[in-house]
Amino acid sequence: MEGKDFFDKMLEKSALIDIQFTVELLDKFYKYMQMLIEWNEKINLTAITAPDDIILKHFIDSLTILKEISPGAKVVDVGTGAGFPGIPVKIVRDDVEVVLLDSLNKRILFLDDVINKLNMKNIRAIHGRAEEFGRNK
Repeated sequence: MEGKDFFDKMLEKSALIDIQFTVELLDKFYKYMQMLIEWNEKINLTAITAPDDIILKHFIDSLTILKEISPGAKVVDVGTGAGFPGIPVKIVRDDVEVVLLDSLNKRILFLDDVINKLNMKNIRAIHGRAEEFGRNK
């Protein structure tokens, strides 16, 4: 999917959740989608790989929780997998601190790559299990 088509579809679907995307945000989502598709060819991150489905079932669905997140909140995305909903939330809400927790290190490597290439701050990916992480103060 070309960038313009992606932008148009994201803008169309954003009406479902009443979010206004800037060009900068759309660019980050587009890069994230490209990385997801590329990495998914090497390691199994998600069964959802068609761009239209990624837009609706990963990005838009992840953003439906935004109204529940207070300004400046700290969020832990337990069992994040390929970064859903944590990365989409962080892309839109830079004020939120996000921890992405997953038990598979290969997913953490992907998430670290996304975080670095999108130049995201106050977000980190941690390799661990929820039951162990829950005991760590």
